[in-house]
Amino acid sequence: MSRFVISVLVLGQMLASVERGLVAEESPVNRDFVKVAAVQINGYDKGDLRRDGYQPEDGFVPYIDRAGRDGVQLVVFPEYVLGRISVPGPETAKVSAAAKANSIYVAIGCWEVFADSTFANSILIFDRGGKIVGKYRKTHPAIDHFDGSPPWARPPKGKSREWMLQNDPEWLMEAGKELPVFEFDFGRVGIMTCYDGWFPEPARVLSLKGAELILWMNGRGGSVEDFIVRSIMFQSHVAMIATNQAYGSGTMIGDNAKSSTGLLGKCPNKEESYISATVNLKRIRQQRASSRNFQQRRPDLYGTLVAPQDLLDPAGVQKAGKR
Repeated sequence: MSRFVISVLVLGQMLASVERGLVAEESPVNRDFVKVAAVQINGYDKGDLRRDGYQPEDGFVPYIDRAGRDGVQLVVFPEYVLGRISVPGPETAKVSAAAKANSIYVAIGCWEVFADSTFANSILIFDRGGKIVGKYRKTHPAIDHFDGSPPWARPPKGKSREWMLQNDPEWLMEAGKELPVFEFDFGRVGIMTCYDGWFPEPARVLSLKGAELILWMNGRGGSVEDFIVRSIMFQSHVAMIATNQAYGSGTMIGDNAKSSTGLLGKCPNKEESYISATVNLKRIRQQRASSRNFQQRRPDLYGTLVAPQDLLDPAGVQKAGKR
């Protein structure tokens, strides 16, 4: 029998097996113990406009490749490191190709510029096939300059758009209007961007919406606060990955399962670095299912959290001794 005939027979048998469902499927994803990575690295900064010859994405791809070799399922970069870009575009194409080549999820930040020149501080999520399957737009603008009273209520007066872009672009950005939770094949993931994490509500909302892992992606000169990370993990029963640019510090991974601090790894201060760790999502799910804290919540008392209120107005404060 000729090799051609044998090949045709083998191919026919394979096709028949597929039709009968006999071909082995790919190994299922381990949803209990998930290896993740965090990269502390510089890219475009908050007020940077894109400049010729600077393509930081070329430096991000080797870390995605490293994570792939390391058996990582998700690799997380800092806030806005891709700079001011159209999405999709040539910069995202490089990240997409690396995600697909390594069959790995990637979360990375950019200033997403729209057709009308408006923009948002966006986190992009690439799936294992390299497709952009999700975006989170920063919901709490971190503004630094202000005029008027109360502070932080109005943008600076008499400043051009160019000044605002380079000095305080979050006055101009399109702030996000929701706190989405994304379904990855290993679990549910929520995202906060920098200043979002200084508010207690976003992390709690993400957890109550089902997030098991929260990414807190930063781009600031100081350190990401580990006490905030530990508090969120303890109170909301989630694992966390925090990232920062390398001119800052505080990139870390934690899940409350192994150590007294809950931290599984942390990057050195103010230097480019990569860390990976295995997150125990099985333990997180057990905590969430049996939580006294979740069971004994009193939503009937929490209306103040969502009601507009002047915090300087003492109307809601009871005087001692009065009931």
